[in-house]
Amino acid sequence: MAFAPVRRSDRVLSMMLVLSDTIAIPTAFLITWFTRTLLLDDILSEFHHEFLTYQSILPAVALLWFVTFYSLGLYRPRRHLGSMGEVQQLMRALIYLAIALMAASYLLKRDYSRLMLLMFVVVSLPVAATLRSLFRRLARKLVPITEVPRILVIGTGEIAVRVITALRRLPSKPPEVVGVISSDSTDIEEVEGIPVIGTLDRTIDMMQELSVDEVFFATPDLDRSRMLDIISESFGMKVHFSLVTDLFEIAIGGTGIDDLARLPVIELGYGQPGMMHRLIKRGMDLTLSIFLLVLLAPMMLLIYLLLLLMRKGSPIFSQTRVGLRGTHFTLHKFRTMKPEADEYEVAPVAMDDSRITGIGRFLRRTSLDELPQLINIISGQMSLVGPRPDMPFIVEKYTPWQRHRLDVKPGLTGIWQIMGRKELPLHDNLEFDFYYIRNQSMMLDIAILFRTVAVILKGRGAY
Repeated sequence: MAFAPVRRSDRVLSMMLVLSDTIAIPTAFLITWFTRTLLLDDILSEFHHEFLTYQSILPAVALLWFVTFYSLGLYRPRRHLGSMGEVQQLMRALIYLAIALMAASYLLKRDYSRLMLLMFVVVSLPVAATLRSLFRRLARKLVPITEVPRILVIGTGEIAVRVITALRRLPSKPPEVVGVISSDSTDIEEVEGIPVIGTLDRTIDMMQELSVDEVFFATPDLDRSRMLDIISESFGMKVHFSLVTDLFEIAIGGTGIDDLARLPVIELGYGQPGMMHRLIKRGMDLTLSIFLLVLLAPMMLLIYLLLLLMRKGSPIFSQTRVGLRGTHFTLHKFRTMKPEADEYEVAPVAMDDSRITGIGRFLRRTSLDELPQLINIISGQMSLVGPRPDMPFIVEKYTPWQRHRLDVKPGLTGIWQIMGRKELPLHDNLEFDFYYIRNQSMMLDIAILFRTVAVILKGRGAY
């Protein structure tokens, strides 16, 4: 397949954003230092810290900065991100950075000025925003003007018309809409002068033939499974997907949006995190799992002994599950069901299920039965966050897009657990997992872990 030249401009833009932040960090620090020591010295209390004390920690600050910004997708080439959208993302990233810096300061037992930290975060916002704007313009000048995104629009109705019109009104050289895909069998030949080049079953072929960079789903009636099939079939093609929706759906869903000439656009993500993401994720898995295993070892031993005294089967229930790239592994849990229950039956959907033991109800309600999976995480078979691992006979029935759940390690928790756990139907669970795969980031993982704690405390949806 011939890749469109615009992808080179995406790489240039990403490098420019990294370079702008490399300059923003020391710039923000110097502005903060001289503001505190010169402009505010007579107003505030005496400041006894040395310049070298703060200068020496800049590499650590830079590391946390890049990890945070990378995790939030701030180095991805977002083509339709308005100025306010960039500022909002920067504010969010800098808040996370401030939390990380305070945590690092506490763990290292170093006494740094809290006012300096606050000033650095505040100053970093305009500095980073200004430099990013300048370097975006520089990136556009470094790449020939002829290299513009090639866009395919799915849909022929009013939303598709608005998307094409909005794309044409974008500043600088607008992207090229190379064709429209009809979501039904209507006889429409063109939309706003753009030819209708086929129906949904021709989408992947058209993406390849026309070297498409980005696809807009601009039809509200498209079945979600059909949309996921298209995205699934395009894995490895480096194509970006966006869903144009209405404000009501965004209001009830709490999702972030891009800014395409005031049209609400949900970014569906790339689904291909780099080596840095995988290394950081594995480091977090090991660190937190070992910490939790040591911390909770007495409780786990107590649960094991209680189950052993009950003499209702082995205290540890082990079952074959399917993990990363379809590999089989043995998942461990504390036993919560009677030994005569078939391990491959449908899982309980209510606490009054006769197969669950008395102590099993408590363990399932509190999710303590999942603790032995910390061993699975330490061994590398699972992750703290990811899709739940299914049994082999279920995986055999996966559709093509569902099989992409196997592209990442299964997790102890995930999006569907915090959104409703077993109160949600299976197809919704799979779609939540698919969203996670397309939008992986460390910040998403951290948010899921915090939400998991809240859900466990409420005991909602745990059967």
